[in-house]
Amino acid sequence: MERWDIDRYRRPALVPCELSAGIEGLTIGVGDDAVDLSFEGVGRDEVAEVVTQLMRPSSDVWMRLNEGACPAWVRTLTVQLDALSLIEETDSGIDSVRSDAQHAMALCRDVAKRLAAVVGRRPGMYREVLGVVHQMLANDAPNRDTTPGAFPFSGKESGPFAGNFALQSLHFQVAYARQNAPELLFAWQHMLGEVFREAGWHPAAAIPDDAPLQRLHSAASLDSLDLEMYLLSFAHFVEIAPLRVGRRMTSADTERLRQPCSGLALAARAERLLLSALDRLGSNAYASAALASREVTPLVKGLYVEQYHVTDRFVEILGPLLSRRLKRNLRARLFQYFQEEYGHEAFELATCVALGMNEAEVRASVPLPLTALYIDAYTVLAHRLPTAFFTSIMVTEGLRDQHSPVHEHIAALVESALHAGDIVAKHGETNDELNHPSLSRLFLADVAHVSAAEQRYSLEAALFMLEVNMRQLESVAFFYGDQTRLQFHGLWEGRRPLEI
Repeated sequence: MERWDIDRYRRPALVPCELSAGIEGLTIGVGDDAVDLSFEGVGRDEVAEVVTQLMRPSSDVWMRLNEGACPAWVRTLTVQLDALSLIEETDSGIDSVRSDAQHAMALCRDVAKRLAAVVGRRPGMYREVLGVVHQMLANDAPNRDTTPGAFPFSGKESGPFAGNFALQSLHFQVAYARQNAPELLFAWQHMLGEVFREAGWHPAAAIPDDAPLQRLHSAASLDSLDLEMYLLSFAHFVEIAPLRVGRRMTSADTERLRQPCSGLALAARAERLLLSALDRLGSNAYASAALASREVTPLVKGLYVEQYHVTDRFVEILGPLLSRRLKRNLRARLFQYFQEEYGHEAFELATCVALGMNEAEVRASVPLPLTALYIDAYTVLAHRLPTAFFTSIMVTEGLRDQHSPVHEHIAALVESALHAGDIVAKHGETNDELNHPSLSRLFLADVAHVSAAEQRYSLEAALFMLEVNMRQLESVAFFYGDQTRLQFHGLWEGRRPLEI
């Protein structure tokens, strides 16, 4: 971390103080404290004049100081005063907040306009979906994440929306926002309000029009790229919710599980469930397109862009677990996992750069909706139920003794084209060397007892994450597959949003 420098202030000023002549110099009185100042070769009156000017943020002294036009002793004086915590930032940041809030509102309006156009074409299809989503945002029941019951939108009580992948995805993103970015709830409410206004109807318990506008100023604290990502993600899942693509592709009969089991028994059951689901799902659009590639296309590049976004946030998923008071062996393994995963985004970013992408543009690109969901869902599972996290992590770390011909083919393509395969292969080799495909079993070996309810939720979570993983790859194929020249995801600056 760099050292603090006084030049980082935007509009500094010395705190109001009283000046008095000392025996050899000048005394500054601040409340009950006093600071004696003296500079060799500098008159007391000259020091007093500078100190007086430093109390005014608009003083020419600050301007000349920033330009490097002040005598050395003036800079030394301000540095010493700053070290005594007597310099304050007088810019409250309100102009920046207002600007960011206006930007947030513009983003909300832009995405809402796109979503409203979709809803307007088939209002009858979306009316019930929008009501469910509105209720999801309005529901602020306490203890909603403490003891999970049934997996969201999975039981008969969910009616026609049981097994709806899009609504399950929104459930996890809303749960993530409540824990980590409550400002997003106001942004989503505002966006949904815009859609309702365009549609000409509102749910019975609609949020007052002025509430989101007032609270939306809090969205100024969010990074603008994150806000754009979550607005686009929210709109995407709302859009697909009533469509066939919005329904689950996988399911499992977990109701038959009525007895507790060990953690290792749960791991084995999850492995069998996921392998069976993979067989039923078969190949996906990305795998087919990637295996047919004979050169590095935007499809190949797009995979590394999205993998960069996943790895850039991946260690976040461990945060809720690292703060839990778990047994020492389990905590030690979790901290080891964090250390082993930290910094892996460098592998993906290096590959992107080797493939000719601009590093700054990659960092500033907006992840696809399912890329964002991938991390959000894992983070919620880690917070909500550790056994669900331990069970489902095998989806991202790989099932034991299973290999991906797709990733091997792509690594060979990159190596052949740019001799950058050593970078591409490094991440996979690192995971293999660290035995990450064994992580689920290693974690669950330290879980002696798993209740029947925890088993059901954990297996549903693992199956959901498998589908998230599959759909995320398919979204890469859908977004990047038809590109002849790489174009990043987003709304502005030459990017394009994901269209259904």
